[in-house]
Parts: sequence; structure tokens; C-alpha cells
Amino acid sequence: MKITTTTTDAPITEADILDQLRGMDLEVMTSYTLADAMREGSTVTTQEYGWGTGENACALSAARLAARARGYIA
Repeated sequence: MKITTTTTDAPITEADILDQLRGMDLEVMTSYTLADAMREGSTVTTQEYGWGTGENACALSAARLAARARGYIA
């Protein structure tokens, strides 16, 4: 599931991505790894070859977004 822009050309913000991740059915897990966070974050972002901003994210940025959505980091 990728975030798509609406008819307005407003940029997609980190808050938009976090809201979308929080709205997903996040199953309860006994352990949450960096790889899990990367896979989860990559479902709502587009691959970036730098750090990325908005809807574009490298693997670590995607993982950070997913971890924030789950409440592991602030």
C-alpha cells in the first residue's frame, strides 16, 4: 500500500505517513526487529537512495517511521 498524492499537489509529510502506518492492522509481536521495521515502513514509502524526505525514504528512514508509528521511539 503506497501513499498517493491527492488532486492537490501538497507534499506528503511525515505525519501523513505515520497516520497511515498507525491505521494499518499492526499485529502483536513478541519481538520487533530492525528488519521488521524496514519491511513495514517500506510498504508506505518510496525507495530513496539518500536519506529521503516525505514519502521517499531509505531503508533506515522507513524503519524509523514504522518504529515511531508503533510507539517504540518518539
